[in-house]
Amino acid sequence: MNRIEDERIKFYLEHQARIREWAGLEAEVRKFADRFYGSLKDDLDAALGSGRIADDDVKSFFFEYPDYRGLGLRRRDWPDGSEDPDVRLEWNRKSVSFSGGNHLICGVRTKSEHYWQPFTKERCPDHPRQSPPWWPAYANVDPPAGRFWEGNNLQEYCDRLIEIIVEAWKDLSPLVDEAVAPPTR
Repeated sequence: MNRIEDERIKFYLEHQARIREWAGLEAEVRKFADRFYGSLKDDLDAALGSGRIADDDVKSFFFEYPDYRGLGLRRRDWPDGSEDPDVRLEWNRKSVSFSGGNHLICGVRTKSEHYWQPFTKERCPDHPRQSPPWWPAYANVDPPAGRFWEGNNLQEYCDRLIEIIVEAWKDLSPLVDEAVAPPTR
């Protein structure tokens, strides 16, 4: 074996320094995507202030764990502990990007299975996935197709994400209301 026949291997050997440089950009893209998604909090607050959500007892929130970040909505009178439900957009900071692949999800998150009962697939057709232990209803959020990052299209993507959160709120908050309501006798 004294000759390389595979053109891909030849290409790599010829361009390996540049390929490694480009591969290193992935971490920078993740950091940028994380900052972009985190910046949506102001847009979510603007959507609340504009009356796109008719409820006046709703507040937005931003959260940050070591690996996960997100933002969402909750009623002021919902239980507010670490296991209690809310409607949120969440991403893994270590893998988030602008490509598809389950990096970004939106739905109801709760660590307590006590709140799961109302979230059946029939009642959550747009958020059908149930994945223990924290998401009784959620959907993956994929970026738009094509070169959506060019020009001012990140604003269009931002608007789309805010609309996804608002629509998730409209679909899922009544079920959270049901989940947190005291049992009737």
